[in-house]
Amino acid sequence: MRLKLFAATAALCIAMPLHAAAQEASQDGAVLTYAPGYFDAYSPVTALDMIAQVPGFSIDNGAQVRGLADTFANVLIDGERQSTKSESIQQILQRIPVASVERVELIRQVVAGVDMRGQTRVINVVLAEDAGVSSTLEVSADYWVGSGLITPEVIASTSWDMGNTRLTVGGEFTQNGAPLLRDEYLQDGAGALIETRSERTSRLSTSPRFNASLTTRFDDESRLSLSLNGGVTDGVERDRSLAALPGGALDRVELYTTDSHGTSLEGTATYERPFTESLSGQLVFLNRDDTYSSDDAFTFTPATGSGSTSYYASTVDDGERALRGTLTWEVNDHHSLEIGAETALNYLESGLEIMEDTGTGPVAVPLPVANTRVEEQRSELFVSHVWQASEAVTVESGFRLEHSTIEQTGDAQRSRSFDYPKPSITLTWDQTAETQWTVSLEREVSQLSFGQFASEVSPTESQVVIGNPELVPSKVWRGSVAWERRWGPEASLTITLTHERAEDVNDLRPVTVVVDSTTTPVTTATFDAPGNIGNGQRTYLFVEAAIPLDRIGLSGARLDVSGMLRDSQVTDPTTGETRRYMGNEDWRLSMDFRQNFTEQKLAWGWGYYNQGNEDAFRYDQSMVWTYGSPQVDAWIETTAIDGMTLRLTWGDFLPSVRERERTFYTGSRADNIVSGREFQQQDLGGYIIATARRTF
Repeated sequence: MRLKLFAATAALCIAMPLHAAAQEASQDGAVLTYAPGYFDAYSPVTALDMIAQVPGFSIDNGAQVRGLADTFANVLIDGERQSTKSESIQQILQRIPVASVERVELIRQVVAGVDMRGQTRVINVVLAEDAGVSSTLEVSADYWVGSGLITPEVIASTSWDMGNTRLTVGGEFTQNGAPLLRDEYLQDGAGALIETRSERTSRLSTSPRFNASLTTRFDDESRLSLSLNGGVTDGVERDRSLAALPGGALDRVELYTTDSHGTSLEGTATYERPFTESLSGQLVFLNRDDTYSSDDAFTFTPATGSGSTSYYASTVDDGERALRGTLTWEVNDHHSLEIGAETALNYLESGLEIMEDTGTGPVAVPLPVANTRVEEQRSELFVSHVWQASEAVTVESGFRLEHSTIEQTGDAQRSRSFDYPKPSITLTWDQTAETQWTVSLEREVSQLSFGQFASEVSPTESQVVIGNPELVPSKVWRGSVAWERRWGPEASLTITLTHERAEDVNDLRPVTVVVDSTTTPVTTATFDAPGNIGNGQRTYLFVEAAIPLDRIGLSGARLDVSGMLRDSQVTDPTTGETRRYMGNEDWRLSMDFRQNFTEQKLAWGWGYYNQGNEDAFRYDQSMVWTYGSPQVDAWIETTAIDGMTLRLTWGDFLPSVRERERTFYTGSRADNIVSGREFQQQDLGGYIIATARRTF
């Protein structure tokens, strides 16, 4: 059924070769240019609003990894990538008023002088010169249906354009009070009901943030960009579970409370200088420091008898220092070369203390690898070459050589070094002015998450995952073929087929450790730990389309469709059987509809999201998550008040329900002796958002 729906969506896209005229859009080879007037019907307030309406393009923030090489989004501002990692490109674009944008360019293949960084499509936001002073303000109120809370959000920024210098200062204040409502029931291995649970999670997080950026150009055409951003996040969470026996009598009450505090501060500096007309250089420096601490308590209160309370105190400090230098040489009209180097220092220090009180006073509970520090020193050399083989064919090839040393101290002592080559090649062929093919092959080496080196506990799920100092990165060969067809500047269809072959797939695997060496024989326990589980493979089919609907009678309307089919295979470390990757759904479908009524200064739309089930596997249990119904949002927007955009959104109004089936086993899953099953229905809850936005 899902495959038929996916195929029907693709067929609809192919059957709509619309060529609606857009007087404010033009094409010059690989570059589609959208003037500000193109977006007037969408009443944009910021550059983010403009990019959201570029047909056939979606923002990719890049990988969340250490260093700078793979972290850049597919959006440029004045031809340059943004170096910050603590902020998304959406947050940066949200601070750029429409009045500061001269044009938006969609670049569909490698172009001389444009830093594509291996990406096949990027947006370049070209800022207007001498834009003066402009400000943006957004105020919203979120009503959370499940909890009845109303939380505010305020985002403000001001930009000053002073000749060769542009200064932007902004801040935001956000609160989140999204509740979680769950119903659970537990069966024994024979299917008999053991208990039911009614659970509710109430939470409130508050986060004020600030940001500032400065860009200045010098007489020698060099440019210096500085940015600083930071914030504080305070959160409170209360999780209550009422467990009842089959007859309805209360069996126990479980209460889990969390009080957390986090800080973040990041600064970046980028200096670019042209040495000649064909030779230029760039230096990027990044410094980031984050902290997090939480005090948690899990109270178990039975209907009869004595209970217990467990206390968890955790701290995490992590930071990064990175320096990247690049030299770019435009050899001639057909060849360009980029060489450079990057070095980075990253660290994470994690601490977890557990105490349990059964009525006689708190007693420390030992946990392997609970307190540890991980530090990585990483260096990389890279070179890339762009060859314009003909007017229709472009080849981009690259080679990166990475060396890293990871040292772990504390509860686990380990030091290891890794050396990995990472070649890549991308070929782009413009079959016609409207049709483009892209073929790529690359080797990717994943970065190890420092959090996987330290142990963690989930009291409400009765789960423990211990840190694994022996984990090694996963290595992936990835090949893809993409076909893109555009009908003018407004309609497009992109189909991409990708296949991956992986070594040392990262997943959870069982690890047996000694928990008491004083007994005879010693006492051991088996935990789940991050580990490498061998080779695996994945195949993806992506479809992305922008479909104007004027020809079917919906004037000023467009439907954006994005879908994915995925097949994955890996060997389970516990059972030895073939299964899919943990957390990898087989399909995903999202749709966004918008219709503008320009004369009435009104617009409305809806969004749809659904996906296949996900699963997770542990040594003695398995879990399957199923989306019982799609998430559907609806909104209405008006610009009747001059200079202001008002929007009312009803999010997840069905509402969607997420179901989980959790199977428990006696001993290992490999023995297939089921001891019980837990069924959970989670109401994600709806929300209503009222938003007012304007520029000054």
